[in-house]
Amino acid sequence: ALVYNLPPHPGVEHQVLLEQRLNAIMHAQHPLARAGRGGLRLRECVEWPLALPDRDTGGRQMIERFLARSSVRLRPVIESNSFEFLRSCLDDRETISFQIAIGATTGTPGLASRVVDDAGFPRGDLVLAYRAERQLPSIAHAFAEAVRGAVRQPVRTRAGRTG
Repeated sequence: ALVYNLPPHPGVEHQVLLEQRLNAIMHAQHPLARAGRGGLRLRECVEWPLALPDRDTGGRQMIERFLARSSVRLRPVIESNSFEFLRSCLDDRETISFQIAIGATTGTPGLASRVVDDAGFPRGDLVLAYRAERQLPSIAHAFAEAVRGAVRQPVRTRAGRTG
């Protein structure tokens, strides 16, 4: 399975494919999109309407974990488990949403993304997970190899070994 921020489970082998940072996504004409290409702070985003992923998503959990030790409070106008729906909410040129980097940089015309760059903001891993001590079926193995090739980065295991 290809999963974001999968917690450790007994009997499940993890291979980290790609570190993922959270990105704020917005309309390309949004003032924060035009303000620069570098990162932005979460505090800059709370002044705008927020369309947030629901609390079950890894990106939202990163936000909640960071805000637990912050005075910043989010007031979402929309919450959804559909990233496509959240993207459609950005057409008003004011609303901001959040997604991990691999989903935020899809080249959608009219949208921009900027990495959330607060000091101490958590990062997550996109992992390829499978049952330990189990031979992958050939189609699953081919999928895993295709994913590894697509990300074009060395694979490291949770223990830090390159594989």
